[in-house]
Amino acid sequence: MRTNNPNNIVFLDIETTGLSVSQGAKICEVAMLKIKDGEEFLFNSLIHPQIQIPEACSLIHGITDDMVKNSPKFYEVAKEIAEFIAGFTLVCHNASFDLNFISKEIMESKIKSPEMYFLDTLLISRQYFSFPSNKLGSIAQSLSINVTETHRAMADVLTMRSISKYLFNNLYERGIDTLEPSYFEQSFPKSKAE
Repeated sequence: MRTNNPNNIVFLDIETTGLSVSQGAKICEVAMLKIKDGEEFLFNSLIHPQIQIPEACSLIHGITDDMVKNSPKFYEVAKEIAEFIAGFTLVCHNASFDLNFISKEIMESKIKSPEMYFLDTLLISRQYFSFPSNKLGSIAQSLSINVTETHRAMADVLTMRSISKYLFNNLYERGIDTLEPSYFEQSFPKSKAE
């Protein structure tokens, strides 16, 4: 991907009912911002996780059982999400977390998982920069990026986009004009649909 003109990318963030997909945590919000040929497209939805959202998680992201009770279940929007990201480079902060959840939920929805290539702003920050902390909010604070809300998926997507502009521009000015996306290899068996 060209650092001076990033295109055909999707910024993606999720909120969940826990930290471990292998221990049964589920997605309760998905937000994406797609940049295609200079145009922007948004996807933002609360997701009914079909399990109770622990109070400890609600205290972090503010999403409660009552808020998601009339929201779609992941399998009801899985095809739309898969089509939204197919063929695009995903930009995430701590990508393995988000992509493990997305991949597992798509697999459980029994649709074909798209191949996922990604850039991880957390890894880029660690490799090329020296921020006091590499948490998304801390990087934003270091760059004087105004963050009005934290730990909600769309707010984090917009913060990530602002941070990425700085990261990519800075890398380009340092002579790093391309970043090679990584292929996401899911860590669990593929669905029979594949």
